[in-house]
Formats: sequence, structure tokens, C-alpha cells
Amino acid sequence: MGNASTCCSHPVIQNKEAINTQQKIMIVNEECDVREWEADDFVKIGLQSHPVKEHKLFDQPSVIRRMESVEGPKLGERLEVFPEIENQIVRTVLAQLTPLLIPQDMERGEENPPIKFDNNFIYHGEWKDSQKHGYGKLLWPDGSYYEGGFANDETSGFGRLIHSFGDYYEGSWKHDQANGYGKYHRYRNQATYEGNWVNDKQQGQGKETWQDGSSYEGEYCNGKKQGRGIFKWGNGNMYIGDFKNNKMDGQGVYYWKSGKVYDGEWKENRMDGEGQFNWPDGRKYKGGYKNDLKEGYGVFEWSDGRYYKGEWKQGKQHGKGVLRMDQTKEIAAEWSNGKMLTEKQMEQQNTGS
Repeated sequence: MGNASTCCSHPVIQNKEAINTQQKIMIVNEECDVREWEADDFVKIGLQSHPVKEHKLFDQPSVIRRMESVEGPKLGERLEVFPEIENQIVRTVLAQLTPLLIPQDMERGEENPPIKFDNNFIYHGEWKDSQKHGYGKLLWPDGSYYEGGFANDETSGFGRLIHSFGDYYEGSWKHDQANGYGKYHRYRNQATYEGNWVNDKQQGQGKETWQDGSSYEGEYCNGKKQGRGIFKWGNGNMYIGDFKNNKMDGQGVYYWKSGKVYDGEWKENRMDGEGQFNWPDGRKYKGGYKNDLKEGYGVFEWSDGRYYKGEWKQGKQHGKGVLRMDQTKEIAAEWSNGKMLTEKQMEQQNTGS
């Protein structure tokens, strides 16, 4: 913790002028929000609307559908035609999407008629060595539908999967998992992730967007926001900085639409460590924070030249500090819970009485 300036000794508050000064200090505190950081509510509102916490796009078991073991094409019921999709949600989503473009370099197999297996899966497409291989279509009993590449009985290459509940993934596959670049879109809330994947999890660079205009663009690791990123809220607020485990954590800058700015250290979505907060009217604070509140040594300055330099605790002046009221006058004093102590109060505090 830093030390306050010692250019003046502790005042002996025993005359009318000193009492008036104390009253002015209290007025200054109330008018300029030295004792409370009112902008904190804006952070909480933003986080409640769009939590910077785990966005589990894959919030159900096996959302990227695993292919059940299916032996060669001779072990199923041959169908004349591939059946119509009956799941209305899947039909609606499919109608909204553009036709799937099959890459020209896809390895192809030999096409066979549609096959319905004992587990009621229906596959229509290409085969190689009694395995699904090449381009094909797969329909699940619940109406989920995949179209795209296969290799050695697994989804592979480029393809699109529409779940029975309307979510869909379109992109690269390997070993029945999202691997490479792809897009996942949620039917329920229209949220979208587009970027890189490794084994069904977001990995590397990607971008999430929400229906109200909020977005995150940056780094992911093992399915979570991790590294550098930019989170924009629909209300105009924005954070640029470090993320850890889906939370603002590390060094970052938070911009409010109103013009306020905090630039400093964060821990689990809260200002924690050293930082600077600027208000659009010229006020600024530079110093320590803990759990979103001023803590330790810090300097609060007004645009007209006044300042408080000293110690803080839970967002309030607490400990030794120096208050500058005008160009010629500084008051060095001790503070408790946001209030400057009189000489008698200081004596009582020091003696514990």
C-alpha cells in the first residue's frame, strides 16, 4: 500500500474554519461519488443480460450426434426412395438454409439405394468397403438430419447437421466431431458461433453473436473464452481485454456508452488490482481496486484541480490521506469509512476506546 503525502501534519480540528472544511468535504463526497462507484450497476446489468460465463452451445449430451455402429449395406432394409423429413422444426430450418455445396475434392464412393437399419437410422449415399464413405444423407428416428461427407463410417470433411430441436452445425468434420472451421446456430435464441473447432469444442479464433446485437470475438480454448477478446453488449458497452475461463480476467478496458472508461486489472468479471477510471466530466481515479471497489492507495481527482490522495477500503476513504480543496490548501488527516476524523476521534481510535 502506498503512502499519502506528508506535506501537512494531521490537523487539530477545534475551530470554526476547520469544522466548515469538514462539512465541505462531506458535500464534495456526496456530489462527486468519491465514496461509491455508481457505474458498477452498469457492469452487473450487462453481465446479467449476456453473462460472460460459459455459453454452452452444446448443452445437451451428444449434441454433435455420434454415428452408431452400422455394418455394411447388406444389413438393412433397402428402400425405394429416401423418405421425406417429418420433423417440422427440421423442415423449417432446412427451408431457410441454402443448398449444401459439396467440395469438388471430396473422396467419393459407390452410391447405393437408401438403407434403413435395425436402429431405424436411414442412410442414402456412397459406400466403400462396406462403410459409409463419400457423400451421403443420414436421417435419425427423431428427425435429426445430416448431409455431407463420410469417411470410414464416420462424418468427415464438410457437412451439415440439423438437430431435431432446430440447432444446426455446418462446417468441417473429422471422426464424427466438429473439427476445423464451422458455424453453430441455436434455434431457440438465434445465438451463433462461427470459428474454429477441435473435437466438438470452440478452439482458437471465433465469434459469437446474439439476437440483440451483443457479440464476442476473440480467442477460445477447450470450449471457453480464453485469451484476448472483445465483448460488445447490445446496450453499447464494450470490453476489450483478457478472458479466462469465460470471464473478464487479466488486463482489460471497459467502455460505457455514457463515456465512462475503466482501464486496468480484472478478476472473475470484477475490477481487481491496479486501474484507472475516467468520467466524462473530467473526474478520474487511479489506484487499487478489490471486488469492484477502491481498495489500498489511490488518487481521486476533480476537473477543477481538487484531489484526494490516500488510502481506501471497500470504496471509501479509510486510513491516511491528503485532501486538496483549492490551489493553496491541503489537509492531511485520517479517515474512517469515508469520513475525516477529528483529533478526539483519532485519539479514541488509537486507544481503542
